[in-house]
Amino acid sequence: MKWRVVWTIAQKDIVEAVKNRYLFFSLILPIGLSLLFSVAFRVPEDLGVFKVAVYDPGGSRLVAALRGLSDVQVQEVDSAGALPEVVKKGAVAGLAVPAGFDAAVQVGEKPELAVCLNYRQGGGKVAAFQRLLERQVWALAGQDFPVRIVSTDVAAPATAADEQRTQRDRYFLIVLLVLALATTGAFVVPQLLVEEKEKHTLQALLVSPAGPAEVAVGKVITGMVYSLLVAAVLVALNRGWEGNWPLTLLGIVLGALLTISAGLLMGSLARTTAQVNTWSSVVMIALTVPSWFVLIDVPASIQTVVRLIPTHYLCDLFHRAVFGEASLGRVAADLVVLAGSTLALLLLVVWRLRREEA
Repeated sequence: MKWRVVWTIAQKDIVEAVKNRYLFFSLILPIGLSLLFSVAFRVPEDLGVFKVAVYDPGGSRLVAALRGLSDVQVQEVDSAGALPEVVKKGAVAGLAVPAGFDAAVQVGEKPELAVCLNYRQGGGKVAAFQRLLERQVWALAGQDFPVRIVSTDVAAPATAADEQRTQRDRYFLIVLLVLALATTGAFVVPQLLVEEKEKHTLQALLVSPAGPAEVAVGKVITGMVYSLLVAAVLVALNRGWEGNWPLTLLGIVLGALLTISAGLLMGSLARTTAQVNTWSSVVMIALTVPSWFVLIDVPASIQTVVRLIPTHYLCDLFHRAVFGEASLGRVAADLVVLAGSTLALLLLVVWRLRREEA
């Protein structure tokens, strides 16, 4: 491998991608969507004091921590059954903390923490309290989320939308990360390769000191630079460091390699920019489809089809990582599928480029 040649190819492509308005827009699209979501679902900063009703027979550390916050007013109630009525009278939420809560958290169990929510106080205030509660719970037991929070709205029957609202930010992060990686792979990388063909520079590269492997690796480096850059911005904007962040980072790297390899294969098969533009949208949609079903139940027939798309395993890895449910043992199958799919695609790319050389 001629690494100086590889780096020269990568430097050229990194600059050309920024100069191309079409490719630049493709790169910043996920960041723009993230900013749009943050504005659309923004929680006001000045929300006053959170009045919280609690039933805490065991005197938990969680309630003690809430009492120590200047913007939280804790009101004790006599029983868990009394919580909904107390919350309806003006509290933003109510907590029913089971006896033995601290001990269960300490040994790694996930005790149930029942939460009554009052959306009459305003969805923004409820969402802000949910975030505050999550931060306090994270502080109890390191990276793994130590409890299962079961929320109900005392002002209206609980719905699937209410349950999903509490997990909205992490869901958006998964969708945006997959979209960013798929966009770079499906739009940026194949476009760079096909432009080489249209300018008749690919053949010149292949007969120069740069062989098929050097050309492929140069394009991979270009795609990785932009994939990691955009993913880093999305992680910073959406608190992606929560949960098992090392596995989130590993997922970003493997996902970038996978989508870049798919884009290289598409670029090696296409002959013109028009062909790339036609197929890029199809490939990008196919790669992002699994992210649409991260938090919703779908029929078994659809699940079977989605499992045939390698990014399904990337979504599963991201889901377990950002929700703090991941360990190497639990995501080993995802890692194997992602690595194997990437290797197979890269071998196909090198084979196609060798045919171009011939």
